[in-house]
Amino acid sequence: MKQRKSGEGGFTFVEVLAVILILGVLIAVALPNYFGAEADAKIAVRKSNVRAINSALALYQFKNNGVCPTAAEFDSATFLGNTTYFPDGKPVDPVGGGQTYFNTNFNPTPCRVAMP
Repeated sequence: MKQRKSGEGGFTFVEVLAVILILGVLIAVALPNYFGAEADAKIAVRKSNVRAINSALALYQFKNNGVCPTAAEFDSATFLGNTTYFPDGKPVDPVGGGQTYFNTNFNPTPCRVAMP
């Protein structure tokens, strides 16, 4: 068995174990905050998409003498797929795996989309 010379450094097993324990506690505290922030961001994107669609619906009405699109026109390329209203493409649900969710929340009477 080799003896240490004085001044030779190193970490003991207990010190390494303490550091690993502290890192584990920090990770356990940080992970729920991360996943909560991710869910909040997806809800914020949904709200933003609804506001953008409702603004585009107002523009559609303005261009078409106050006429709102029908439910069939709304979900087709006539409205949601129209690059005049959505130059970056059809809005998709960030929570539902990329599917559109606006067609089920579209109400042609007030010509608005509600939050899902």
